[in-house]
Amino acid sequence: MLKRMLQQQTSMKYHALWIMLAMSFYFICGSVIAAQVSGAKQDIVNDKVLIVVSSDKYGYWLPEVLEPYQILQQAGFEIDIASPKGGEGTARGSSRLSNKQKKWFENSTLQNKLLQSMPLAIIDSNQYIAIYFAGGAGPMFDLVNEYDAQRVTREIYEAGGIVSADCHGPAALLNVKLSNGQRLIADKEVTGKSNIEEGRWALSNYPFLLEDKLTEVSKKYSAKGKGKVHVVVDQRVITGQNPASAAPMAEALLSQLSLLVAIIK
Repeated sequence: MLKRMLQQQTSMKYHALWIMLAMSFYFICGSVIAAQVSGAKQDIVNDKVLIVVSSDKYGYWLPEVLEPYQILQQAGFEIDIASPKGGEGTARGSSRLSNKQKKWFENSTLQNKLLQSMPLAIIDSNQYIAIYFAGGAGPMFDLVNEYDAQRVTREIYEAGGIVSADCHGPAALLNVKLSNGQRLIADKEVTGKSNIEEGRWALSNYPFLLEDKLTEVSKKYSAKGKGKVHVVVDQRVITGQNPASAAPMAEALLSQLSLLVAIIK
């Protein structure tokens, strides 16, 4: 009888020990993940996402707006659309949309928001948990040195939010500097439109090739083959290589957003 009681007590001690170890493990893992996702600060008070498109005459790539918008909206996130000048920009790539996407777009809130995009100058970064820059040729001309695009990006990131971009969208990240003077993407793993994917028009008209600049600034640029899906996540900076990567990039963004929302609520 005494032996059985001692065995039960020992078993209970081991059980309690395992519970304590498991709790410690989950606490440590949760802390590590939280640190990676939310950074040093957690000043986010809203869970809206800001999508930025170009106002340049060469426009933005509509599929790279529609696919992330659809994914984020279906997950329950509220989304605003902004651009350097505000109002209606030039949408390109509508012919690349599937019939299902075209029908969805015609009946979605996205269509009206693109017609009435908000000027970046009036954007209050405190309203957003993440920012996403869609691609197209336009960002190579009007988002590289856009003051308010850089301001909003810096403020969202330094508040613990997420920065993302696809295809030529990462051009908007090239000159973003943090409050300490360091470039946002310095030493960050990133991707974006690769040189081999650029067409003849781009080679003749762009002020630079995005792969070259991303390599110069980040030192950690990577890409896959022409037209291949490639998404790079470096903590709270998420980038996609090309149009084919827009939806997978949005899924990666959604994963981080879901975790971040869970942390701050």
